[in-house]
Amino acid sequence: MQHLSKLSLTVTSQKQPVSPVAKKRLNLLRKLELQIQAAEAELRDEEFLEEIRKWVRGEDGEREQVTEKRPIRKWWWQHHTGAWMLTLKDGAKPLPLLEDKNSIEIGEITNLVEVLQTVRSAVLAGELDDALEQMVKPKGKPKTPATKPKA
Repeated sequence: MQHLSKLSLTVTSQKQPVSPVAKKRLNLLRKLELQIQAAEAELRDEEFLEEIRKWVRGEDGEREQVTEKRPIRKWWWQHHTGAWMLTLKDGAKPLPLLEDKNSIEIGEITNLVEVLQTVRSAVLAGELDDALEQMVKPKGKPKTPATKPKA
């Protein structure tokens, strides 16, 4: 037992359910990492392509997994006033940051990576959990197919 006493033992399971907000947080963190990499590439005047894997059917009808590269949708854009803005997204929907605010003013494009890293730190600290909870749709009853009357 002297070896096990050196370890930190816990009561958890792989099958333990993860809350919908925690899933949204993890997804947002993954997307933020991609945005940070794309922003760093843009500041170096390079193109950033993400690798995606998908299944396709070959000529023989067999399914095979292929890797493709595609550009990501950038979350930053330039406002008509000339300032650069950042909008966090959950899929295609903007993430509400405060009651009526959904964008962050970056100022200069050179501040983009720093702002994205600050947002990542805020997500890790749980500061955006209220906004993520608003994005979680409550699940209703599953739809049951209508039964056909017997003839």
